[in-house]
Amino acid sequence: PAQWLRALLIIVGALILGKITYWLIGKTVKKLASKTRTRLDDILVDMLEEPFVFAIIIVGIWYGIRTLALSEESETIVNKAYLVLIILNVAWLIARVVDALIKVYLIPLARDKENDLDDSLISIVRKALKISVWAIAIVMALEKADQNVGALLAGLGVGGLAFALAAQETVGNFFGSVAIFTDKPFKVGDRIQVHGHDGVVTTVGLRSTRIRTRYEGRIVSIPNSMVAKADIVN
Repeated sequence: PAQWLRALLIIVGALILGKITYWLIGKTVKKLASKTRTRLDDILVDMLEEPFVFAIIIVGIWYGIRTLALSEESETIVNKAYLVLIILNVAWLIARVVDALIKVYLIPLARDKENDLDDSLISIVRKALKISVWAIAIVMALEKADQNVGALLAGLGVGGLAFALAAQETVGNFFGSVAIFTDKPFKVGDRIQVHGHDGVVTTVGLRSTRIRTRYEGRIVSIPNSMVAKADIVN
């Protein structure tokens, strides 16, 4: 009973410490960061706040449970669970920081430009980075939990290959949009001639480019994979 009470007190203490830390960050650290000229420290403090508090709680719960007289098997399970939670918490932190930096710095920069593709590509990159961070974290967590990561990755590889084959056209259009973005043969508002159509570019998306024809005034949507390979006159 005494050791269970001690473990409970340690866990409750960790929860209280986490709550106090959260309050102190909001009342002191954030105010100090807001007084500086750069926004980077404000972003980092805001993004570090919750994962840092969660880390305190995780460590407190782990330490409290470790004070109990556990069997070797139970202690192993507790340590594995602790490592998994730490890995996921770090991934949460990294994903939050990356997302915040993109939102504060890259998105406003893209909106200053006339090319609509910038916004689209940044959105794709933003999601891809977050997915990559979580995918790596999950693989590491599964490895720490003694799961067969190799078999899982092999299954994902086969599934990814099947998906890529089924989505060849979509993938081609995406890389076509990347080519348009990097080469910048035209921008929204330019008059171009492509694939027998003469008109003004209204939208450059991830799948297609839309132009309003000069004489008929119709909107024509051309797949980016075709636009990237075509001879463009503007």
